[in-house]
Amino acid sequence: MRPSELKQVVAGGWTTSYLEAGDPSAPDVVLLHDGAYGTTAELCWGAVAESLAHSYHVLAPDMLGWGGSDKVAFFDRSPYVSRLAQVTAFCRELDIQSAAFVGVSFGGSVLLRALVESPCPLPVSLAVALNATGGPFRLPGPLQALGDYSEPSEPAAARITALLVDDLGRLDDHIAARYRGSLIPGHWEAMAAASLRNPALPAASPPADFLAQLSAVKVPVVYIEGTKDQLLEPGWSDKMRAATPGSRALAAPFPHEPNIDMPADLTALLLDLLREHAS
Repeated sequence: MRPSELKQVVAGGWTTSYLEAGDPSAPDVVLLHDGAYGTTAELCWGAVAESLAHSYHVLAPDMLGWGGSDKVAFFDRSPYVSRLAQVTAFCRELDIQSAAFVGVSFGGSVLLRALVESPCPLPVSLAVALNATGGPFRLPGPLQALGDYSEPSEPAAARITALLVDDLGRLDDHIAARYRGSLIPGHWEAMAAASLRNPALPAASPPADFLAQLSAVKVPVVYIEGTKDQLLEPGWSDKMRAATPGSRALAAPFPHEPNIDMPADLTALLLDLLREHAS
């Protein structure tokens, strides 16, 4: 197995940094990270990527605004649209023909938003949405708390992390790395830009019914619901499964991001899904 490496590529006019692990000749797995302040692909997925790399070629890009990727904010489109365009260009540049995609939280929502486009712009053979809905069923109070990072500090980074995991024990290094990630020039501004609204204009109209659009999805989808998740309504995965023909819903004793504090348990589940999909 090749050790993981941090690389960069220019695709679609954007510089995208990414984590790569495993043998390039092995089946591709693309991991999409969450949307919290200070996140990077490595911080979000590092331990899981290392384990998956024993059997798969793993690629995990920093989406626009995070990590080493360009710090870009668009004010005339949803936060999903620009990141989807970036990930699409990234896959084309790296000549990814077919891959299993796993997205957690915001990354999973980007993945789901890709699936409802016709044709799907991503080369998805299997989609795994980990505590991700594409928008519906989010709890507004915790979501607002997750986005409250007006005074960057390690205690603030710890408060954000506490919303994502079950236990902050043994996560001091993660919290320190999240804080450092939040200080990357342009990152805070790119994240905070999403909250800016012109007070002279009416609120934007809601998008088309996303749940109804899921009825046209053709690729296999697995929704993984963490029963200890603080950010989503309980039972959301069954509602998403009902809206998505041929999909599956799984419940596990996970917090919102088991990739952070339960990587071994999550990896075991992902390996089962990947092997089952390949059989």
